[in-house]
Amino acid sequence: MTALITAVAEACCFSCDCCDAHPRDLESSAASQVLFNTCVCHTSYMLDATFSDLEPLPQDDGPVPVVRIAYPDGFEEVMSYFRRVVVTGECSQRTLQLSAEVIAHNAANYTAWQYRRRCLEAMHSGSSNAAREQAWREELAFCTARGRENLKNYQVWFHRRSCLARLGSGPEAELEFVAEILRDDSKNYHAWGHRQWVLSSCGGWEGEAAFVEGLLEEDARNNSAWNQRYFLLQHTADLSSLSVAEGEVDFAARFIAAAPGNPSPWNYLRGVVEPLGYSAVPRVRLLCEGLLAGDAASGAGRVAAMSLLVDVLDEGGDPAEQERARSLCDSLEDLDSLREAYWQWRRSRVGAQQPTSPYAQ
Repeated sequence: MTALITAVAEACCFSCDCCDAHPRDLESSAASQVLFNTCVCHTSYMLDATFSDLEPLPQDDGPVPVVRIAYPDGFEEVMSYFRRVVVTGECSQRTLQLSAEVIAHNAANYTAWQYRRRCLEAMHSGSSNAAREQAWREELAFCTARGRENLKNYQVWFHRRSCLARLGSGPEAELEFVAEILRDDSKNYHAWGHRQWVLSSCGGWEGEAAFVEGLLEEDARNNSAWNQRYFLLQHTADLSSLSVAEGEVDFAARFIAAAPGNPSPWNYLRGVVEPLGYSAVPRVRLLCEGLLAGDAASGAGRVAAMSLLVDVLDEGGDPAEQERARSLCDSLEDLDSLREAYWQWRRSRVGAQQPTSPYAQ
């Protein structure tokens, strides 16, 4: 491993003020910077013997470019050499180096990420299982280093999945990696999407409920966490089960009681109960009636409780309750004046047995 790091470091790091400032101790963090090529200082490939046999392939902007892009120093040269190896189809250590430098300049360059996967597959097609696994572990480390700098980059996350799929590792370490990312940005949907992929592909469902609940305790308005709880239910529970629905109503009710005006648990409650029908889960009505009878719900909380109660009363089909639903719509025109037109429309649809959204088909 040390020999590989030495070779890559020597190949990747040319003479520049930035890199000369780093000690060449391969056990240091600076060595990782060299290995993962996080330096984007402009250094000429023409002066490096590693690339002396390559003829750069410049970008073809046509004979009369309309607007010439002002690329940063070094970018055009790196891309010119990279284009050449892509055209020739070369898969080698130096092409991995080139792709790393392309990524250092532009982490969203999906061709560079794809070419890294292609190179690794070709270079280790005849290797032992241990050598192949080591190569992909090193690539995962490279991806981690780049990923921490580009946490909302599609290509980084896709490449990470590719590495994990080839390694066939268990879910524990990767779930912890994503948890670390979410601790800094709990609504990073790239990280949430990756977490769902890990759970679906590698397992680890047993600890997810506690993880999500912890995030909701910190921020009950985290819609990503509510979505993750529903995703968990879809894969580990029977959503047509009354006991499951009742349990989730109780779960949502706990957060509603703490902040009645928070729309997140209300929306979650609807999503869980609507497939069964509100009449099948009486505690939904009890929740709404209880909030409206007390002083806990005011403003947005009162609007949320009344809004859900309109749907509950309408669904039952009882004429008297549907008349009450219309009366609630009248009140909501004043309480929720921004959506006055919607509540007028909703009142007109009471008893129609049609979708309660004007956008539903």
